[in-house]
Amino acid sequence: MTVTAPYRNTAQRALILDAVRAADGHLTAGEIFERVRRRDPRIAYGTVYRALHFLAAQGVVLELTFADQASRYDKRVDRHDHVHCLGCGVLVDVDVPVALIARHVAADQTGFDVESHHTVFAGRCPGCRDGGGRPKSGVRSQE
Repeated sequence: MTVTAPYRNTAQRALILDAVRAADGHLTAGEIFERVRRRDPRIAYGTVYRALHFLAAQGVVLELTFADQASRYDKRVDRHDHVHCLGCGVLVDVDVPVALIARHVAADQTGFDVESHHTVFAGRCPGCRDGGGRPKSGVRSQE
């Protein structure tokens, strides 16, 4: 895939971006490294890590951070939210228009000019809730 970018797009960045865009879910830097390494065995983990941070800063991918867990990278950069399973770790995109109200409430209560927000709903997927520890077929796995 050819990427037209306002920055210098190196071959490594193109491979990394392709891996993020080809993923069915939200991958960690380590998972992206493993996928990219299959195509370019000479690539270093540090290169992947730096490129992901750079691409996130450029707004080409979305970096999702969860406290002390590894960051995950999302190909969707439009405003959307996520549901995160506290049991198995599955992460699912969700569009919740009502979450936009939270932005206005935060601005009203603090006086901030809120420019963006991201909501993460945390809970248990059907598989974990029912004791299986794996997402049920109705839950799209986004790991």
